Amino acid sequence: MRNRPRKKKSLLILGILALVLSIWYSVTASQSEYHKTKNTNFTFETIIVNSPDPERLSDFYRNVFRATKVGSDPKWDLENSNRSSITLKTPDYKDQGPLLTIFKGQKENSKLPSANDIGYAHICFEADDIPGLIKQILKNGGKIISSFEDLEKVPAIYGTDPDGTVFEIHLPFPTPFTPLTLYRTLNSLIRIQLKLSPPKTDSIRFLHVNINSKDWERTLSFYTRVLNTTSTGFERNYKGEFIQNLTGIQNAEVKGRHIILPGYSAGGPTFEIFTYNQFSSDSPLNKSDTGRVATGFRVLSLKTAVNKVIQEGGTLISEKENESAILRDIDGNLFLLAQ
Repeated sequence: MRNRPRKKKSLLILGILALVLSIWYSVTASQSEYHKTKNTNFTFETIIVNSPDPERLSDFYRNVFRATKVGSDPKWDLENSNRSSITLKTPDYKDQGPLLTIFKGQKENSKLPSANDIGYAHICFEADDIPGLIKQILKNGGKIISSFEDLEKVPAIYGTDPDGTVFEIHLPFPTPFTPLTLYRTLNSLIRIQLKLSPPKTDSIRFLHVNINSKDWERTLSFYTRVLNTTSTGFERNYKGEFIQNLTGIQNAEVKGRHIILPGYSAGGPTFEIFTYNQFSSDSPLNKSDTGRVATGFRVLSLKTAVNKVIQEGGTLISEKENESAILRDIDGNLFLLAQ
């Protein structure tokens, strides 16, 4: 008899929790569906790549990351020469994911890319099934540069595509924080740690472009002002065994933070702006180099956007009136604006 009040109280608490979770789920369900937004002054649209073999690189990102071929836009040509290109749309975002624009490279770099290169050092995808994706990377000509002992139990790895350029994959983060995103994170993490079968739903989406800078706070300030955006997440301060194993760089120490890239719903693409304690290069890539040489943004007003970049310390390289412009940020990274 004495236990009945306690039992009723426990049932009441469980009922309230179930109701709260149900309401939370109902209110936030649409927030868990990543998508593009409209009518923003800047919209992040593409990463521009020079490759010695565009078809091979295209096949890799299609087979591994489920990118799809779409029509190319000549406005993303840094040479302004109407070169042919392959354009891939990355998955998710309701079929409106950021693009990879791949041109035939004419110049070979003198060194292999590294995670601590200055400039656009890597791009990142999130996926539910990290062990399965690692197998696809290796099967399709990629390599793993992370040095963890057991790759089947890690939440993230760095790898290289067939051109040698660096990318990262990691399990989903709960952003925005909703029941669906939290469940996806925990489901993936538990399955990885216990080496269980992969989740029934295995999604992949583009997550960020990494920019390595000698002064991440200065670079972050530049982009938040130009793009009228904000930082997101916590300030990173990585050092020790994990970051060394992740990047494959001995004694690596990394500081930095992410900023939200405009044009997407909450939890969409970001710039990951980092400063390493040691760099493997002195400056970003030029437009004729092999690798990820630029990013591209769609803008509502080219004139207004160019003026804003210059006002904040960027440099205009060339401009086609009412069409597109090539610029450099305060670190020398190339980026394009297209109206």
